[in-house]
Amino acid sequence: MFTAHVEEQEQDETYLGYERWLPTPPKVVKPRSVLNAATLAYIGDCIYELYARRHFLFPPLGIEEYNDRVMAVVRCEAQDVLLQKLLNSNFLSDQERDVLRWGKNIGSSKTKTKKRAGAAVYSRASSLETLIGYLYLTNVNRLEKLMSELGFSVDSSVPLNVEQAITGGLNNG
Repeated sequence: MFTAHVEEQEQDETYLGYERWLPTPPKVVKPRSVLNAATLAYIGDCIYELYARRHFLFPPLGIEEYNDRVMAVVRCEAQDVLLQKLLNSNFLSDQERDVLRWGKNIGSSKTKTKKRAGAAVYSRASSLETLIGYLYLTNVNRLEKLMSELGFSVDSSVPLNVEQAITGGLNNG
């Protein structure tokens, strides 16, 4: 089940000229056969928040401002808006859309977040987290491209597009 793979990960130590910054994922050849969607969403949630935190590192801010900005983009409503942006584009492959459908069916207990945002929004946000977890385990280069497509900066010189995408999406939806 778990096996070492030497694919592009070991051959390509940089991406867009930058050293890898994410923790090295465990070696899982077929994550969908080993891990369920909820597990992939669990790790995807963590990876998504890590991107959000990295995104807001520059310019330096106070801790409260960091937290406010990160919390604004990790809420399921914001994730839903960003997912809609992806779905309305031709960015996702058929396989990635399949992972989204699989992740959308995660059964979960009632939470305050689910009550606040509604089951449909919560479900769609979970599907995005599932895809992020899946890509983290299978193709970090594709994950970087996806997060960039969502508006997360891959270096400190890129404007904060994610805020604009979410604000515009929330105001239009």
